[in-house]
Amino acid sequence: MEWKQRQYARFKAAVPIELRPDGVTTPLRGQTADIGLGGCYVEMIFTQEVATGVDIALWIEDTKIFVKAQVVSKHPSFGNGFKFVHLTKDGASKLNNYLESLQGAMMKDSPFAGPPPASA
Repeated sequence: MEWKQRQYARFKAAVPIELRPDGVTTPLRGQTADIGLGGCYVEMIFTQEVATGVDIALWIEDTKIFVKAQVVSKHPSFGNGFKFVHLTKDGASKLNNYLESLQGAMMKDSPFAGPPPASA
């Protein structure tokens, strides 16, 4: 299998998540290990098979974002990688705003960000 570079950056973030694999009515609950506009990684003991379709609900602050996803990686007893295959414009906008806030916080705390601006 050939490695492909991700289309979107990923950020380390523990976002509450509910997963409903195709054909399963009871959600699996957990949190993301990392997330981006194109997908996420969820650490969990009971992993799903690659290519399984999954309905995902992400809790970002007080907002629940619904996503259709597909399992793209499986690490038994450790976790799954999910590719987002359908995300509404509104959901994508809310997720993007959240990711931009993470990126801003990372840059502010980075030792490479340089000295703070001089106040006038």
